[in-house]
Amino acid sequence: MQADHTQRPLWVHESGRIYFESFHVQAAQVADFLIAIAEPVSRPQVIHEYQITSLSLTAAIANGISVEQIIKVLVKLSKNVIQESFLSFIRAKGRVTGKLRLVLREGRHFLESEDEQLLRQLKTHEEVAECVVDAASSEVDSLKVEKLKAAAHQLGFPLLQEYEFRRDRAEGNPPLPAVLRPNVNLRPYQQRALAKMFSVEEVAKSGIVVLPCGAGKTLLGIAACCRVGRRALVLTTTAVAVDQWRRQLQMYTTLPPEDVYLFTADQKRPIEDAERKACVVISTYSMLGFTGRRGGDTAFILEQLQQLEWGLLVVDEVQVMPARTFRTVATTIKSHCCLGLTATLVREDDLIQDLHWLIGPKLYEANWQQLQDDGYLAKVRCIEVWCDMAEEFFMEYLQAQDGGDVPGSMRGSLQRALWTCNPNKLKTCEFLIRLHEQRGDKIIVFSDNIFILKEFARKLGRYYICGSVSLRERMQILSEFQESSACNTIFLSKVGDNAIDLPVANVIVQISSHYGSRRQEAQRLGRILRPKPQAKDGGTGGFNAFFYSVVSRDTQELYHANRRQQFLVEQGYNYQVVRDYNVTRLEQQNLIYSSKDSQLQLLKQVLESVRRGEAEEADEVLEPGCETPRMETAPSKAEKVEKVEGKRPKEEKVSLASLSGGLDGSYTAAAPKFKRLKTQ
Repeated sequence: MQADHTQRPLWVHESGRIYFESFHVQAAQVADFLIAIAEPVSRPQVIHEYQITSLSLTAAIANGISVEQIIKVLVKLSKNVIQESFLSFIRAKGRVTGKLRLVLREGRHFLESEDEQLLRQLKTHEEVAECVVDAASSEVDSLKVEKLKAAAHQLGFPLLQEYEFRRDRAEGNPPLPAVLRPNVNLRPYQQRALAKMFSVEEVAKSGIVVLPCGAGKTLLGIAACCRVGRRALVLTTTAVAVDQWRRQLQMYTTLPPEDVYLFTADQKRPIEDAERKACVVISTYSMLGFTGRRGGDTAFILEQLQQLEWGLLVVDEVQVMPARTFRTVATTIKSHCCLGLTATLVREDDLIQDLHWLIGPKLYEANWQQLQDDGYLAKVRCIEVWCDMAEEFFMEYLQAQDGGDVPGSMRGSLQRALWTCNPNKLKTCEFLIRLHEQRGDKIIVFSDNIFILKEFARKLGRYYICGSVSLRERMQILSEFQESSACNTIFLSKVGDNAIDLPVANVIVQISSHYGSRRQEAQRLGRILRPKPQAKDGGTGGFNAFFYSVVSRDTQELYHANRRQQFLVEQGYNYQVVRDYNVTRLEQQNLIYSSKDSQLQLLKQVLESVRRGEAEEADEVLEPGCETPRMETAPSKAEKVEKVEGKRPKEEKVSLASLSGGLDGSYTAAAPKFKRLKTQ
């Protein structure tokens, strides 16, 4: 322990784990340093955790921070004496980082290094040798770029992709006539992210920027396109997102509309004078990653995209890139530089680390809570409502869990449909819709279960959007939700998780989700993170947006909900837990599923929908690795009996209106607040 340890904000463990006192007088500067050299693990209110890894050190050194600078600052800020073994690890990483570059020149890839001995040594490796076309000039087979990147990464020699765009005078990659409009002002954190990408004058570095939903990732990508000033290709997840990129390009830049090309299933326009014309093309992962037969126009445009040389490849929602269907896109497109954008650098499989060599190191990651405190994001109250299962639904759930007469292939789907369509959940959801519509709020109800999405929306007389809804109809619904006071609630399936811009939305009610996907939970919260007017009364506690996750108690859904919240808890969010039968006035409402007859009719419809396979919707964007995990602890027999008999522990009443700032005085005491702690 250092003598002046009280003045120092860090504990540095020999494993690379760093604990940071965020209340330190120089917290802002220390946080910037830690973000540059380490991966944030958890950033709640007081103590933050970071982890130094080989990848984070690679990113730091690539951004111009020397090994000795890293060591000097860590020693200066650490309360404890840092182990020499850990300092040796940092120095060893510095000796191999930044030595090798992958360069695109006149449509051909080359492996280059100032250290000729290292280059010769690397080319003797079997997997690397297979990727090199000409050992003398170190030219790389363009079809084997992905394999080369992976091999170099595994050998501990990560490849840097840097683009000296001002020196590129090649006729095959002409200048792009686009600048940001004079009235466009980048926020400080957007400027810091760009500064990391362009830390060396007139050089663009490949890498990943992590910003929360609603923090302006699209504008950041557009600004990068303008700075590079060369032909650019933007990849995103859906046709709706493609249209939003197009509209924001026209809003923020001087680029002529005819120089923006869309490549989707419904919009295909070949690039005119492709060899000599600079343009921006916006497409989806599916359009470029599909490996089946193509129609005439589609095949021709795809060939154009693969033949041309691109100054910048912008990969929106970059966390989907490692999927087997899409990962080849990053290397079949001949781009000098790649910029990955995401709010959630997480996946439920082990492929997220592949992004560090497919795209590049992480350049910048913003602190969600800091952006909220600075007014750049809405202040969101997160509430988890635990709903008891209706008796008939729970009996069917237990039979499915125990096997019964249910075929094994249907068992999981039936259980998910039963906990999703639990009438007590739907009553709570309807109550929340009524409550917030009376306040003039704009509400999104999320359900991955397509049967109840359509059925519930129809009964309530509200619009819904799912995969079967055409792009034109989707845009009409979203426009009405944005602009009309007559449309205050819409129902969305998982197609609304990514890249839908709805600034007016300030309430989310989630009744169904994709297992334990942390990414989906964060993306859905992101639909309401756009800055909002500050709360006008003290009853809201300063909150101006509300995220409700409504779950069925005593089912696997509760386990999934805990898993889903992990990422947001690590960003500093708390979930307040409320029980449905503690909500006053809920039973006084004339709700659609209040009667026993309506519940039994619903149960019949649910069972039929599962038999027909109508409950679940395929992903528009593939995210493997989210298969249902096993429940760690199933409800005990005693718990099941207690549930059937209706026995409940004594708890006090709380009003959901009070939680959302209604202040109608209808509660007797506040329910206890539970902060969901990260399990080690």
